[in-house]
Amino acid sequence: MNDIGGGLDGRLAQGTHINGTLEFETAVQIDGRFEGNVNSPGKLILGPTAVVDAEIAVGELEVQGTLRGNVKAKNRLLIRDGGVVEANIVTGKLAIETGAIFRGSCEMPAEEPKPAPKPAPKVEAKADVKPSPEPKPAPPKANPPAGPPRN
Repeated sequence: MNDIGGGLDGRLAQGTHINGTLEFETAVQIDGRFEGNVNSPGKLILGPTAVVDAEIAVGELEVQGTLRGNVKAKNRLLIRDGGVVEANIVTGKLAIETGAIFRGSCEMPAEEPKPAPKPAPKVEAKADVKPSPEPKPAPPKANPPAGPPRN
């Protein structure tokens, strides 16, 4: 699709009502009414006049209007001031501005664990150590020679 102002692939204008499946690659904004399914690795923006009842699976979602349904936003979900979300959500990151309304559940799966570092290889030190010889006992002191008996 053509780039329609601000990096969007497409826009469903206010007053538009669509029922079906919406698939796109980068970014789409809905300002009208949408019912159905949305699938994209990109970003979905629900403008202030949007009313959406859908199963949504996107990379990123920004809500300024009204959303009901189930949402999987892989990277991030932002509910702006004035946004209303009544949904079960699974997302990596959730931000809710003051003035937004959220009713439902939110699951934030833990990030993929990084592999543990490999332990250092065990090094065994071998030494050729011989025990030192035990000291020899000192020879007994000789008694002085016995001489003639003294009187």
